[in-house]
This record gives sequence, structure tokens and C-alpha cells, in this order.
Amino acid sequence: MEKKKESKALAIIALIIGILALILSWVPIVNNFAAVLAIISAILGLIAIIINRKNKKTLSIVSFVISILAFIIVMATQSMYSSAIDSVGKKVNSDISSSQKKADESFKWAKADYDALVVGDTLTGVGGTNYDGLEAKFGKPSNSSESSAGDYTVKNVSWDNMGSSKYKSVSLAFTKQADGSWLLSNKSQSGLE
Repeated sequence: MEKKKESKALAIIALIIGILALILSWVPIVNNFAAVLAIISAILGLIAIIINRKNKKTLSIVSFVISILAFIIVMATQSMYSSAIDSVGKKVNSDISSSQKKADESFKWAKADYDALVVGDTLTGVGGTNYDGLEAKFGKPSNSSESSAGDYTVKNVSWDNMGSSKYKSVSLAFTKQADGSWLLSNKSQSGLE
């Protein structure tokens, strides 16, 4: 018994949609749409196979196989893209953690250190803590500037842990003395516990 010719209309539609799904299956984000097209193509291809159950089914089978292949490629590329995104996310988190740790390690101030500072006269700084000892203990400040007004020169310095998960800073103002030393005339802090 010779098989009749295949009914091709539905198989051709399934094939066209399957080929489109196969082409789009490689494109990120667009491949979500390709997955939908692949499912539609597979359904149409399966229906074409059923319609042609007693006839030749070559085109119907080809369209069904292409749609399944497109769907498999979509799933594989989705997995590949999500793995790549996860990898980048982990690298960024690692870099941020490393940066935060470095910022925390470079900030050496504690609340007890801050509380131990003696603030001298607000205008002259007389009686206040000397700047030189602080720089030796805590390192160079993050920011430093000098300004003069009348007979007084003031140095504003601050140490901070910019880039850390919990911001901390110590800001100090020193007044220049006749002997060239700097004495503490004002202090403020943020985040020290």
C-alpha cells in the first residue's frame, strides 16, 4: 500500500515559525519570544503529524524537530546567559566587599580615641591636642585644608572610611601656634560607636 501525499499547509506554517524560532533562539532577551514561537511551532508540527498519520510525514516531522531544537537552544542559551550574569554579579560583590574591607582597615579611629582628644581654646587652640601625634598614630588624613583669618591660621583635617558599608568620619580643626605646631580647637565625628 502506497502512502498518499503529505498535507503540507500546516507543516509549512510550523516549519516557518520553527525556523524563525531557531534564528531568534540565540539572541538574548528576544529568545524568550523564540521559546513561545518554538512551542507554537511544535504544537502545529504535532498536529500536522497527526493529520498526516496515514500519509507521508516528512515536512511535518522536520518542522516538529526544528521547533524542539529551537526550544532546546533557548533553554541552553538562557542557562548560559544567566550563569554569565551570576558570575559578573558575584565578581562585583566580591570587589565591593574587598573595597569595603580595605576602607574599614584604613580607618583606625575608635570612639575612645576620639573621646580622648582634648579640645583647646576655640579661637587659639591653646591647651588642645597636638596634630603631629595624631598623624603619627592614625596616618595621613583623607582631607586637609588650611585657611587664614586675621592673625589665626586654621588647618581642617578629616579621616573617613569612604567606600565602607558603614560610614565613619572624624573631622578636626587645629589652630597654628607661634612655634609652628598645630593645636586642636574643634572636633566632630560621625558613625563612631
